[in-house]
Amino acid sequence: MGELHFVLAEELERLAAGYRALAGGEINLDKVTIQDISIVLTGKMQKGKVSEIKGLLKKYGAEKLVDLDPGTYSGFYREAKKL
Repeated sequence: MGELHFVLAEELERLAAGYRALAGGEINLDKVTIQDISIVLTGKMQKGKVSEIKGLLKKYGAEKLVDLDPGTYSGFYREAKKL
């Protein structure tokens, strides 16, 4: 179990670092991840922006977040932040 706990702790730290960066506005747009986008979209959904999110996904040729081309993460992230 020690190895599993170590891997889990590393993943949690990576997620926490992402949340800290988002809170401080420190995201490097060259290294946007699907997790960064997911965090932004979760906040937007909580504000009732579901139809806007669906429209943005469609604009980028995706039906779901996992369908996004990784090459578009940066642009999608910037637009999602503006919703």
